[in-house]
Amino acid sequence: MIKLKDILNEDRMDNTKMFDQSTVSKIVADIKKLTKYKDDYGSSFEYSEFRFGDGTGGFSFKWHHSRNMGGQIGVSFRRNGKHQYFNYSWYDKNKTGPADIDGKKVFKFKGNPVEWRDFTNEHLLEFWKKNKSAIKKNEAGAKAALDKEAKAQSDYYGSKADTGRIGYGLSSQPRR
Repeated sequence: MIKLKDILNEDRMDNTKMFDQSTVSKIVADIKKLTKYKDDYGSSFEYSEFRFGDGTGGFSFKWHHSRNMGGQIGVSFRRNGKHQYFNYSWYDKNKTGPADIDGKKVFKFKGNPVEWRDFTNEHLLEFWKKNKSAIKKNEAGAKAALDKEAKAQSDYYGSKADTGRIGYGLSSQPRR
């Protein structure tokens, strides 16, 4: 029997046209392990790739732990061969890692592939090998942002012990 939770949290996995599906699946499993991904309510994982007629495109692995926390890793293929990459985790509006796709982070692939048609499994593995170590650091940065916000809320409401309670003051209200 299919549960509603499984339908709502179903992973979106595009079938790859550039790489071996088994390699993509292995990277997905590695990312889930590195990020301590749990298939809970509000979590999702997706792999997508984009292939355009002019040779541009790209691929990405994207995950959400919850509505306000997640991460993404991938490459955007450029016509000039200066392919830009991203590898970041985020909590709310705080991002850790290179997140600006239009920024300066260029990834040099061996053999200098230009169009998406030029990319092979070896290029995907090269990218993964060089970028997977940053995922733990990025996830730690996102967790630190979450912890900082939780502490700020705790300090704020903790300093108002008498007024921070739900329903405080209702018993002293005049009744009619």
